[in-house]
Amino acid sequence: MSKALSLSAAGIVALSMWMNAAEVRAETVRIGAVQGLSGAPAIVDFGESYLQGNEMALKEYNAANPKHKIEFIVYNDEANPQRAVSLVQRLIANDKVSAVIGTVNSGNVAAFAPMLQQAKIPLMAGPAIATDITAKFIDQSPSFIYRCSMVEKFQIDAMLDWGVKSFKKVGLLHGTNGYGMFAAGEVQKGMKERGMELVAVESGAPNVTDLTPQMLKLKNAGAELVLLFHDSLELVYRAMPKIDYKPVVAGNWGLSSQMVLNIVGKEAIEGTVMGQALDLADPKAQAFDTKMKAEYGDKYRWPVVAALGYDGMKLLLQAVDKAGADPLKLQKALEDINDFKAVSGTPAKPFGAKDHECLDAENVFLGVWRNGRVVKLK
Repeated sequence: MSKALSLSAAGIVALSMWMNAAEVRAETVRIGAVQGLSGAPAIVDFGESYLQGNEMALKEYNAANPKHKIEFIVYNDEANPQRAVSLVQRLIANDKVSAVIGTVNSGNVAAFAPMLQQAKIPLMAGPAIATDITAKFIDQSPSFIYRCSMVEKFQIDAMLDWGVKSFKKVGLLHGTNGYGMFAAGEVQKGMKERGMELVAVESGAPNVTDLTPQMLKLKNAGAELVLLFHDSLELVYRAMPKIDYKPVVAGNWGLSSQMVLNIVGKEAIEGTVMGQALDLADPKAQAFDTKMKAEYGDKYRWPVVAALGYDGMKLLLQAVDKAGADPLKLQKALEDINDFKAVSGTPAKPFGAKDHECLDAENVFLGVWRNGRVVKLK
């Protein structure tokens, strides 16, 4: 072979290698999101906040000379299980996504998670919090169901550990929808495990407009701490002045939303306690909070939910950098992450073969409203 021909062949090989590398770099990875973006204000608050975190993580990824092009496909499930299932079917069959994120309603996740497990497509569930979302699939080999969100059991355990040590009389007010009944069962079970009985258990339908009768019964029972697991959080605060009753209120992380503060008022919500996974005293969390305020302004209302949405998307993108668009490789890459840098309480190694929760019990703590801000309960 002549020298010229040899150089030409070398050039063709080099060009081929460059083209192959370019093709790998240019691979488009489709990530689908199903999120509650309309309906009840609490649903929208959750859905929009989690999605804001997703979008910020993706914006930063795209600005950092990424390995892959990401196509982010977002659908609104309106907190409706049937619609959520239909949208996930569309993401699998039509959109050919490599992974899915979502959604607010735990019942929706329960409805479509088996579809994604069967299709072998990773799901990053959030901000749904029902305890058993990942547990149902963790013994399958492998499980494709992950979550980056609060876990109901973790926040209830933290709340009850604190509540039984701090108060002699504890009451419960819950909704009669699926979530409210589930949470009530968890609370009652947890209280018995701690050797303490609730002094009163009251409930209200989802569409109720006044919880004064229930709050009066809690007052008459002497409840010093009211555990609140009703969707219409504001009704409790409206009832208390009417009956001259000011117990400590504690409940799920929904109580940390800026929307709740705006509706209830700074004075009324002072001292309210809830589950948390973002410590705004942490410099990383402060930097994230500042960045999100600059990006979304008044539309940014919920730091902890946005932070978990941000971390959930970052986990997927870190796995995509390693695995590309192949869902099977993505599943393994998520389990293998061991150097993650989170803004929430998510640890450096979030997942393992038998643990698909980004948060563990020790990463969840109690927050409290103090002077218009949620801070860590001391």
